[in-house]
Amino acid sequence: MKAITSAVRLSAAPADPLRRQWGLGLLGAAGSLLLPWRGATAQQATAAATGPLYLVEIVLFRGLGAASGEDTTVATGVQAQDNDTTAGDSARAARFGELLPAAKYKLGDVVGRLNSGGAKRVLAHAAWTQTAGGWNSGSGLDAQTLGLASAGFSGTVRLERGQYLHLGFNLSWAAAGGTHYTLAQMRRVKPGDRQYYDHPAFAAIAQVTLLGNDGA
Repeated sequence: MKAITSAVRLSAAPADPLRRQWGLGLLGAAGSLLLPWRGATAQQATAAATGPLYLVEIVLFRGLGAASGEDTTVATGVQAQDNDTTAGDSARAARFGELLPAAKYKLGDVVGRLNSGGAKRVLAHAAWTQTAGGWNSGSGLDAQTLGLASAGFSGTVRLERGQYLHLGFNLSWAAAGGTHYTLAQMRRVKPGDRQYYDHPAFAAIAQVTLLGNDGA
């Protein structure tokens, strides 16, 4: 599939044929996310005790047929992990805040481009708030909590912080015919940047936004 050639800035691994198959012009320019937080809330009090609060938004999608260049015979997981330079607080668990309604979504432009081309299909789109777990804490939020189970996903999404912030997936998707595909990647992220996670069967675009003071 011919790549979409928009000038974008990615915080991701070097380009490869799998990245080109999805068309990275979908990422566009990272925009700021502003939410109308009014007054002190219990959620903010929790964040003050466990670390800063983040907004995480993800779009999960797949290609349709031969036009996508996907290899639907690949049923094993694609695994990759960025390391951190510090052990971090592995005892600190991530804390879920709340799911956001569709009206608060900020990756609508990504969804629009995916759907308009006819070669890709959005599988799930979700956004929520949470604190970050400690690096290597393994405290992910499950697909059911994040509203992804209804789209055939199981597993977890992990936001962890050591010296750096990392967003990772350990998600399995049940495709038609009963085949399961697993995306298992952990990547260093910069708040506000859009990140791309690749897989032969399905892919993800994610954005993490800081909602409080990041003094960690």
